[in-house]
Amino acid sequence: MKKSLFALAALGAFASAAQAQSTVTLYGTLDSSVAFLTGVPLATLSTATSTTVSTTGSQTAFIDGSFATSSWGMRGSEDLGGGMKANFNVESDLLTNSGQTHSAGLFRRAANVSLAHAQYGEVYLGRRGNAYIIATGQMLPVSGNTAHQWRNVNNSSMGDQISNSITYATPTIMQTNVVGQIGLNNTTNSGDDGQVYAAHLINKSVKDLQITAAYNRAVGVGDQLQLSAAEQVTYNTLTGAATRRNQEGYAVGLKYQVTPAITVGTLYSHGRVNNGSSITAGTSAQSMGLGAFGVGYQATPALLLGANYAKTTFASSMTNLQAHYMLSKRTRVYSQMTFTTSSSQTIQQSTGGTLARGFSPIACNSSSTQAANAANLTGSNTCDGGLPTTAGAQNYPGSAAGYNVGILHTF
Repeated sequence: MKKSLFALAALGAFASAAQAQSTVTLYGTLDSSVAFLTGVPLATLSTATSTTVSTTGSQTAFIDGSFATSSWGMRGSEDLGGGMKANFNVESDLLTNSGQTHSAGLFRRAANVSLAHAQYGEVYLGRRGNAYIIATGQMLPVSGNTAHQWRNVNNSSMGDQISNSITYATPTIMQTNVVGQIGLNNTTNSGDDGQVYAAHLINKSVKDLQITAAYNRAVGVGDQLQLSAAEQVTYNTLTGAATRRNQEGYAVGLKYQVTPAITVGTLYSHGRVNNGSSITAGTSAQSMGLGAFGVGYQATPALLLGANYAKTTFASSMTNLQAHYMLSKRTRVYSQMTFTTSSSQTIQQSTGGTLARGFSPIACNSSSTQAANAANLTGSNTCDGGLPTTAGAQNYPGSAAGYNVGILHTF
């Protein structure tokens, strides 16, 4: 009996010690705003034939995630000893307009486990953020979802997250971090079709200067793989569901802190779509370049100002102005003004089957569960069928503008 009690006590002590070495953190972001949009089309554009929009109008809308994506998640870490840790991360969308989550799944933003060592880096298994997106989001001093939509406009992004992924992140070596990533296709007899590759490098070895390079590529993307639901519908309309394609994109950027209060950043990105897949397709290889410049000004400890400008080789442009006022370390109020232009070349390129896009005057969550109380200007809710839709999916020649004021809180 005494031995049993001793063993039970020892087991309890061991469990307590193990628990003390493990941590689980709940975190999240809530971003809600109201936007007024002008120059938006009154009817859905027929991408197969039309090159003009007959009428435009204005719209007031509740927007979730115009600056930061509303989400919540959990991170956990266990100290395994010898400098090694086991970690996990799950993350879900949270739509502040309706209280729902994303239609693509509860933890579509992240669901992975990893082993990390201070000297050897970290290996992740599972769904994780695209290394290209993580790096390019840091290239402009004051970015956010609306300003960062350029990565979709020029077709350089393979998606914000990558499924079935194996990711390796190096430790910091000479002020440099490198991440490599592959997303497996999980199918047989398909070769490389459906696989996604991504990588980035961030170097801070030069004082006050950050050098960033990022790349991602999808092999044989088409009727079911890494495209979002909205992209898939458009792509099938333009090229046919049996068509598959290769797609790749890269970006290089410099960000420099001019003074303690002023930071500037510039980047060049290129997206390319072709037919190097094992399944033949009817579209021709196309590409699009894009340049962007941004400046951030910390006017006071509580007031941050930002300005961004981006333009594509197909004459689509975006000017984005921002102001953020910190009420506390976790809560801010912000405003954005975004002005966009698109030429007829944009829609003509789209009808050629390459999904070349113009900019949207506002970004919002792309979930099909985004609620609407009544039909809006296009007969659908704001994010799924209206002009804002997914950031970077505006396919019509003309100009539009968006003005929004929001509250962002993190925990």
